Amino acid sequence: MSSTLMSLIPVLNGSMNWQAWKPMMMNYLLSQGQWKAVTNKFPAPEYETITKTVGQSDEGGSKTETTEDISKPPKNQADINAWFDINDKALGNIMLRLHPTIATTVLNLLQKTMKENDDINTMFASQAWEFLETTYSNPGIAATYKELKATMDVIIPGNTDPTLAIDTILIGFTRMAESKCAVPSHLQAMILVSKLPYQMSALVQSICQTDDIEDLKTDDIKRKAILAWEQRSPVQNQNNRSFQQPQAAKKISAVQRSGPPPSFQQQQHQPQQEEQEQRNQNPQRGGWRGGRGGRGGTFRGTRAGKNKQNQ
Repeated sequence: MSSTLMSLIPVLNGSMNWQAWKPMMMNYLLSQGQWKAVTNKFPAPEYETITKTVGQSDEGGSKTETTEDISKPPKNQADINAWFDINDKALGNIMLRLHPTIATTVLNLLQKTMKENDDINTMFASQAWEFLETTYSNPGIAATYKELKATMDVIIPGNTDPTLAIDTILIGFTRMAESKCAVPSHLQAMILVSKLPYQMSALVQSICQTDDIEDLKTDDIKRKAILAWEQRSPVQNQNNRSFQQPQAAKKISAVQRSGPPPSFQQQQHQPQQEEQEQRNQNPQRGGWRGGRGGRGGTFRGTRAGKNKQNQ
């Protein structure tokens, strides 16, 4: 399970990545059933009660007192042990994904708490989480700028589902609000409209006809953008198929067909034609003279003919 933790959760380096680290670690602890150790205190022990006679009442009867029998283990000892087991696992997972310097600081804090309180003999994941949230939940200007830059660099695609890109932008606005740099809702809507692709130009014109800018809502723009893409996608897929079919037909038609298969007579005359073409191309070298009856032919050169004439 630690390999999953290492691959899914980044290392907390400070305020720069706290906003991204926090939900990822929280979701991981939730998936492992360990988040309850962060949000809930350990269950109080439930001891069995005993009744003792401490004297006589004013009415002449006996006076009794009910107390808890701490000499025996609590009735819910199994639940207490299970909670501490979950607490140890949650604390270990948190500490594994902290920078060594931050991990040392948290460890020193937990050990100091144990020394100052004699009744505490364990380290609590809730105390570690509270320290991290108090220390790193208020990022500086650099972290806020980084979040703003990442949000503004998101591109909403025009040919695929825009849901993921829009959600990324909205999450960026939420993190900026947590950094005390909240973007007004109508400005968020205008930024979202400005990032819509050109394929949704009709939607942009429709949104720009809104009378009051305060009426612009990011959720409405997201819903309309998704609806516009869903309406476009079947038409786009059909156009792509209709475009691919003519292209395939053109490729098939571009193949040049060869002529009809040669007849028997054409096959017989073809070697003679090739021999005549070779003689025409090389008249100075003579030609090839075939033999009869399967005998090999002899090559007759032009030089030998000239010598015969001279003789």
